[in-house]
Amino acid sequence: MIERLKKHWIFLLIALIGINYAGFYLLWESMGISDALEHVESEHVIRKLKQKDFLYTLFVDAVLILDFSLILLLLFIGGRKIVQLIIKK
Repeated sequence: MIERLKKHWIFLLIALIGINYAGFYLLWESMGISDALEHVESEHVIRKLKQKDFLYTLFVDAVLILDFSLILLLLFIGGRKIVQLIIKK
């Protein structure tokens, strides 16, 4: 598994940047939907906007979970390397 990550890390980095960009874009769109919900009076349009807002929020939450898990993974790998360096001394 680590061998594959070493070979394809640039593609994974590009994919992660794309996912984060999409997440921030949907977060920006979600703020626009929240603003539009204040001015809409039709029940059908309100229901449609709330569904769209829910899907956007779901995707943004998934991106945040992915980012935090990646940060924790990197901290774990870095901590393991530091412990290995200390043990070798």
